[in-house]
Amino acid sequence: MKAVKTAKAAVSPYEKHYSILQNIAYYFRFYQKSMPLFLWYALVEVLVGALAPYIMIYLPKSAVDLVTEAADTKQVIWRLGGLGVLYLISQIILKAANKGKYFLYNTRRNELLSGLFLKSLRIPYRDTERQEVKELYQKSFESLICGDGSSLYGVTYGTLDIVQNILSFVLYSTVLGVLNPLMVVLLLSLSLVQYALSLAKIKRLEQFRASNAELGKQRRYLSYAAMGNPKAAKDIRIFGMKEWLNKLLDKMFKEMEKREKIKRRSENVYVQVTGALSVLRDACAYAYLIWQVFQGNIGAGDFVLYFGAITGFSGFVERLINGVGMLRQGSNGLNFYRAYMELSEEGSENWLPENGENGREQGKRHIGELKQPIEITFQDVSFSYSDLNANAADGHDSGCCRGTGNGTGSGHVFRHFNLTIRGGEKLALVGMNGAGKTTFVKLLCGIYEPSEGRIFINGIDRREFPRTEVYRLFSSIFQEKFLPPFKVGESVSLQKEWDQDKVWKALEKAGLKETFRERGITPDSYYGKAIDEKGIELSGGQEQRFLLARALYKDAPVMVLDEPTAALDPIAESQVYESYLEFSRDKTAVFISHRLASTRFSDRIILLEDGKILEEGSHSDLIARGGKYAEMFQVQSSYYAKSAKEKEAFS
Repeated sequence: MKAVKTAKAAVSPYEKHYSILQNIAYYFRFYQKSMPLFLWYALVEVLVGALAPYIMIYLPKSAVDLVTEAADTKQVIWRLGGLGVLYLISQIILKAANKGKYFLYNTRRNELLSGLFLKSLRIPYRDTERQEVKELYQKSFESLICGDGSSLYGVTYGTLDIVQNILSFVLYSTVLGVLNPLMVVLLLSLSLVQYALSLAKIKRLEQFRASNAELGKQRRYLSYAAMGNPKAAKDIRIFGMKEWLNKLLDKMFKEMEKREKIKRRSENVYVQVTGALSVLRDACAYAYLIWQVFQGNIGAGDFVLYFGAITGFSGFVERLINGVGMLRQGSNGLNFYRAYMELSEEGSENWLPENGENGREQGKRHIGELKQPIEITFQDVSFSYSDLNANAADGHDSGCCRGTGNGTGSGHVFRHFNLTIRGGEKLALVGMNGAGKTTFVKLLCGIYEPSEGRIFINGIDRREFPRTEVYRLFSSIFQEKFLPPFKVGESVSLQKEWDQDKVWKALEKAGLKETFRERGITPDSYYGKAIDEKGIELSGGQEQRFLLARALYKDAPVMVLDEPTAALDPIAESQVYESYLEFSRDKTAVFISHRLASTRFSDRIILLEDGKILEEGSHSDLIARGGKYAEMFQVQSSYYAKSAKEKEAFS
């Protein structure tokens, strides 16, 4: 039980828990709004499904009665034929309703999956970086993707099965009630005990699943992310990790097997007890029936009727229990989906990191009113990941990655930071890893909002512009590569409709046109092999140039390069920056790097350290000053010189 308690204590603050009735109502409203026909199919199936077994138990009774009464052929045809036709019609209706309902269910499930994906594009970027939100998305996705094991299936079909079997239960109780009301009370009492035991079993299995969740995550990592990952195969071989990983996997499988045995023993206890109750219930009922026959109180036909009712009674209880288990499991999955769909979105009142004035909805101004080149000002800006965490407790935001300790306060990356990037200026932001460069880029582009302070665009508070308008200002290349397996033209433009000439021009400026021509690559060629086996593959340096082409295609007024040339050698890096300087002459440009190839071409250099501006000035000014920048440049320039000599020697 300790493992179970630990699992409960570790529940993410992002996850929400609704009652089963609330989740049933949620899907009922969903069907009512998006597809009312489904509810009509379901109603027909439930009613006819409850009546069909009721008809079926009267068929053998009628047959026995006709035989014992020595009925003529005409009576046999009318009575048995009538019941048979009625039962046949009920089965045809059931099949049609079930197939129609299932088709509509699958359509709705796909729409829910689409809605989940679209929701992931609307939540604030800070949420997409959080591990808990990633896990919540994965749980939501898994709760919908697994077909008849999905949350939609569990809640929908579990509810319908319960309602149908309760109706059948009531109908059969009326039959047995005519025989003896006490018989119904006995059967109902024993069935309730059986139901309570089965419910306890379901809860116990849920506890086992919760306690095994972390173990399952570790197993998936070892099986797929580590040992099943081609990218990890080289390290596993070179460093001799095979035996170690195998031992870890074996240990995990043994632990899972141990827990599975405990679970099976627990299940067996429930199965044996409930089985014994079923036998006791049916034995009592059948003994009473036989006694009634010997007493002459019921005939052969009634005996067959009541015998069938008791047998059906047992089946309804079992299906009712299964329906409850299905419903509970589906409801748990729906909790993940609803929690994710209720996350705040960009532009909503609660997506910003603080209350009051900053908490209002985004403004309505348009970037078309801004004169170019664009000037951007950071005024008294503070930013802390831990601040975002604190806001989570107030319902405005939830925990991001924890602060790294940079800055002047606990978890602060920036505190009271001030900087103006002048219109048309080429600014280089340099510093060691952890200085705050990437966080600065996210603040600059509007992906993050400051915890305190303001960011102005041409003197206008950025919050007066809708978020989508702010994004249009920037052509950015980030450290993380995004190269979808689309057509080259689509991947460069990131648009469904794109200009082929403009794509070629962007590729040419990025230095890829000739390479593509030689290899027969066109804008209609697919990138990667996920969709097309003949899709192109690029080297690390070519991928960086491809991303440059994307930024050039967008042609936004502000260009931002966050470590864009990390995969290039120093000489190639210098060449890319020289060409990029030419492309951004009429634009504001920000180059982020811990290497200093960009600095010679920049109007101004900002050296960041722990979220503060340590040094500022042109390249020549900072070299003359002989400070930290000069020291860094001297160290790096020796590698540049060495690389140039080696390149010259082998050319």
